[in-house]
Amino acid sequence: MMILDSIDDIDFIEPLRLNMTDVFYHEDDGLIMLERESQSIMISMTDIDKFKRLWSQCHLDQYQLYNVKQKEVVDLLINEYHKKDYFACYQAVYMATQPIEFTIPDHVSIRVLTQDYLDDVYHIYHHMSDRDYIKDRIEKKALWGLFHDGQLAGFIGMHREGSMGILEIKKEYQRRGYGSLLESYLMNELLKQKKVPYCQVVVGNEASLALQRKLNMTLSTTYSYWVFDE
Repeated sequence: MMILDSIDDIDFIEPLRLNMTDVFYHEDDGLIMLERESQSIMISMTDIDKFKRLWSQCHLDQYQLYNVKQKEVVDLLINEYHKKDYFACYQAVYMATQPIEFTIPDHVSIRVLTQDYLDDVYHIYHHMSDRDYIKDRIEKKALWGLFHDGQLAGFIGMHREGSMGILEIKKEYQRRGYGSLLESYLMNELLKQKKVPYCQVVVGNEASLALQRKLNMTLSTTYSYWVFDE
């Protein structure tokens, strides 16, 4: 079976470990599986011709979201299978098991968000325009807000496939360390659940990469690619 790297392939390893996937193919030359909650197809294939056969055999065209390890496969999905677009990202993984030490100031609180904050999150978050996705994250208690003197200053969440994300700090509250505070809080929550904290950083987002380094996250040496229809 294909050997997975603990950093570069954490986005495959954790869903597998937590029994979140249905495996369609796993041999020395590749791994194809469905992450059930996000309904995303996760692909790592070194044999492109075999992948073309598996594409048909496994009816992979019915899905709209793909997490891919090889750029050659990405190009195939875009150019031959007419998927709409893609972006590349790094993995950032917290490899330690001890909690992160931090202090929440007296005027700050962090708590799970309710649907009362759906519109606020939707209008503040700059990296997604899918209101239903944000609503789902709130329904699943997978979105946390940081409040400054009772006012929502920022938030962070868990994506369906298990990575941390949806991190945003309102402009007037930036440069106060709130991004680091939120991510540290969520990382510790994941550690309590015996999960490996990791996130994916879009290539070019230097501010986020700096934050991950500050939190002692280990960065991948290769890219992962998200390919999508919508």
